[in-house]
Amino acid sequence: MKKWFMAVCISLFTLAGVHNAQAELIRDDNPYVLLEKLASKTLERIETDRELIDQDINHIRVVIREEMMPYVDYVYAAKRVLGRNLTQTTEEQRQEFYTVFRDYLITTYAGAFTQYDETKHTIQFGDASRFEPNSKIVVVNTRLLQEGGPPVRMDFKMRFDKDDNLWKAYDLVVEGVSLLNSKQAEINAVIRSNGIDGTIALLREKAQETVKEHDDIEGSE
Repeated sequence: MKKWFMAVCISLFTLAGVHNAQAELIRDDNPYVLLEKLASKTLERIETDRELIDQDINHIRVVIREEMMPYVDYVYAAKRVLGRNLTQTTEEQRQEFYTVFRDYLITTYAGAFTQYDETKHTIQFGDASRFEPNSKIVVVNTRLLQEGGPPVRMDFKMRFDKDDNLWKAYDLVVEGVSLLNSKQAEINAVIRSNGIDGTIALLREKAQETVKEHDDIEGSE
């Protein structure tokens, strides 16, 4: 499971793009082209910050927050994760859940990224001509190529955010396994045990932990 999740987060991180908090977002009408642009620029940021990451592993959070999260539709993903529980929450609970879910994703991705080696991983993108211009939701097919291992099939589910005028990823299916569905199962189990407020508190606690390799919500029993 951890190897699978590492592949997920490596690929998600490779969508980052090189820009700081003040820089303009990278945009393209074709999500295939957008992802490829972001991937090629991400390597520059990784190489630039490698020394900082080696000195303080928690710096990975900064990189992910600044580079990856603008292209992740975490609110849409959070709503999908909540599923039927969404209608049983107040507006205040929903907004709080969206925030802690975002922070939890940052820490989770950061934990997987501790194993990332930019000299051994590359992304192979699908044919950009497959994109139909009027589409609002697409699946972008890619492959993670890794030294000493077989290619990993990854299908990015993306939707066009009309408010931000930007294509964003909301799920990643790796070798047929959906990251979103996996997180939905985990978090729904926590909600059944702890309620929505208890789940928010647990996610907040996990989001504030020192970065480490992990892929599960602990303490749900």
